[in-house]
Amino acid sequence: MAGYTFLTVHQPSAAAMAVALAGAVGVTAADVDVADESVGHRDWAAVVLCDRMSLAGDLALAWDVHVSPRVGPAPPPVAEVALRLAARLGTTVLHPAEGVRPSAYWAATPDGIRTRARVLDGGMDGDGRPVFTVDAVEKAVAQLPWARVERIVEVRQDG
Repeated sequence: MAGYTFLTVHQPSAAAMAVALAGAVGVTAADVDVADESVGHRDWAAVVLCDRMSLAGDLALAWDVHVSPRVGPAPPPVAEVALRLAARLGTTVLHPAEGVRPSAYWAATPDGIRTRARVLDGGMDGDGRPVFTVDAVEKAVAQLPWARVERIVEVRQDG
């Protein structure tokens, strides 16, 4: 099963997310189930399952996406899916960078820019939502105007 983790600057509706995910991974919207913490019903037969959770701070939403192995051809790599979602939803989409610090992310913008980003975990807010801050990006991102623009050095966790 393929899986993706995304953070978004905006909070699209579950219906908009389903349509965007369907187009990004090559299935129909009917094959996608998007649910948040308040939804009691799931379509466990859907080939794409997405859990969404509201965030606080600089980012609005966390996505946890699981794509069934029944989806063929194989879904695209995470960077491509992030760019497709950003374009379809008009929001900056971030995904974790592999093999580096937990704060290391990639950001994909609606206009097709892909850049490194540093995301800091700020704990929980008073309502129990995770707080995330986008501290820096390597290229300016219009939807993250407060983030410093600087070179972000990748350092492996073991080094």
